[in-house]
Amino acid sequence: MIWLQRLLCLLQVQALVQAIEEHIKLRKGQKILIHGGSGGIGSLAIQLAKLHEAYVATTVSTSNIELAKQLGADEVIDYKTNDFTSIIKDYDAVLVAAAEELGNSYKVLKKGGTLVSIVGNADENLAKEHGITAITQMTQTSTSQLKRLGELVDSGKIKPLIDKIFTLNNAKEAFDYFEQKHPRGKVVIKIK
Repeated sequence: MIWLQRLLCLLQVQALVQAIEEHIKLRKGQKILIHGGSGGIGSLAIQLAKLHEAYVATTVSTSNIELAKQLGADEVIDYKTNDFTSIIKDYDAVLVAAAEELGNSYKVLKKGGTLVSIVGNADENLAKEHGITAITQMTQTSTSQLKRLGELVDSGKIKPLIDKIFTLNNAKEAFDYFEQKHPRGKVVIKIK
C-alpha cells in the first residue's frame, strides 16, 4: 500500500511542480495564494511553495486552520467567515485547487501575476481584464520530475496527507465519503 500512496502523491505533486515551477515560476519571497490548503492537492502545494521560500496564503475551513499552519502557510484565511478578496491584494500567483474560488481569484493578483487552475478552465477574458496570465493546468508526465519528487517524498520534505483508507471492496463508500465529506488530504483505496 505504501507504493500506491507514494505513486498518488508523486502524480499530484508532479502537476503541482509544473504549475508552480514551470507556469508560475515561483521564486523566493514571492506571494502565492493556494486555495483548498487542507485538501490532498492544496496541502502538497503549500509544502512545495514553502520549499521555494515563498510567502504562502491559503483558504481553508475553520476546522482546518491549525493544519494549514502546521503545513507551513504564512497566512490562513477561513473561507467560511472571511472573503479572501478583502484580505489579500497584489499577489504574484494564485493556485486554484478549489473550483468555487476560481472566479474571484483574478481580483487578488497584481498586474503581470499568474493564475493556474487545476480544477477548472481559466477565463481568458477575466485574465485580460485584470492584466494577468491565466493557465488551465494540463500535466505532462516527466520521468526526471517523478524521480526528483520521489526523493522529496522519501526524504520527508513533502508529506502527503491521508484522510481515510478504504478497501477495494468498499470503493463505493470511498467515493461517497469523498463526495459527502470535506476530506483532509487524500482518500485512498487499498488494493491487495
